[in-house]
This record gives sequence, structure tokens and C-alpha cells, in this order.
Amino acid sequence: MSLLEQLKTEALDQDLINPEDELDPELVFTLVRDMTYQRASNRLPETIISEWKGTCSGKHYLLHKLFAEMGLDSEIMACTSAEPVDPKDIPESIQPLYESANRRFVDVHNYLLLTVPGDGQMIVDATFPMSSRNKALVVNEQFIMGQDQKLAANPMKTFAIPPGRDPQDFKDELLQKYFSPAELEFREIVIKAISKQDNTE
Repeated sequence: MSLLEQLKTEALDQDLINPEDELDPELVFTLVRDMTYQRASNRLPETIISEWKGTCSGKHYLLHKLFAEMGLDSEIMACTSAEPVDPKDIPESIQPLYESANRRFVDVHNYLLLTVPGDGQMIVDATFPMSSRNKALVVNEQFIMGQDQKLAANPMKTFAIPPGRDPQDFKDELLQKYFSPAELEFREIVIKAISKQDNTE
């Protein structure tokens, strides 16, 4: 079974689409975007579909493969980012870690550059589902071919995944290279907190 077939089967089982719906790029983007923001048991595309959840890495590894099955070229991108975190949002129990992490949330964010035939490339970011749109997170509500979407991060340094490299291994290397152990530990706490919020919708 192709990934597109698996995606349609799962979406039908969840009553998200109708049998006659065609999986065009817009619908495929929408289905992946609206998967729960939460880590799956692994980042294999088949797992992201079967568990219907993923974070920026898993969702975009999947979307990259789905676009390829549709005959569309895309490139997995990675960017370092760091966002200040308001002290009032930090429980007292992790205040020391928060201070050690320079009071910021760091990440290596994944997204896609989709090649639009005859029109260059467009940014595609399916990280956060529509259920997150009222939580001050970047949610791309529309997919318009050729129109850049907003990134769910503010890039510091941007990287294309080198040819032949596993994108997750490359991401892990960037995390270790650019951020401290305390920042990475605090990152895990923030990701789990965001995931828990989305999973309660």
C-alpha cells in the first residue's frame, strides 16, 4: 500500500474525508497539518499515519514522501531557533532549569521547500493543527500552491538536509552542536507541554 493509500484509508476510518474526495496537495497538507501535535512512537511515515500524530519532524518527513508520490519535488529543511519564554509560564519546580536554559525555548525546526512547477519554491509548514490556532502558535490555515506559508519558528541558521543524510540524524547533530544540555532538557519539557495541550482538544 502506498502512503497516499494509507493516508486516505486512515482518514476515511476517522470520517475526515468522503470516499469520493481526491487527495490533491491541498487536502494532503490539511490532513497532515491536523494530525495531533505529539511525538509518535517513531518518525517513520507509516507510523505517523497509523498513530495520526507527529511533531515538526515526523509530519514533514511524511509530507515529503506524500508529495513525492504525487510527483512533486520537495526539500526537507532544518533551522535553529530560540524563543524567549515568559517567566510567569514557568512552574517553580523547574525555575532553576529555566534559568540554566537562558530563559528560552530552543529547537531545530523542520519544514519543506516545495518545488512549484514553473514557479520556483514555496515554504510549507504543517507543524501545528487547526486545534492550536487559539494558542498563540503559528497555524497555516490555507494551502495555496506557489504561496509561502508562515514558519512555526523564527530561523537563526537554516540548513538543507545534505544528500544521503538521514534527516533525523542531521537534526540531532544540529541540536547537540548549537544548544547546551540545559537548553535541550528544557526543550523536552516545553514540547511535552505543547503536545499535552493539543492532545486535550
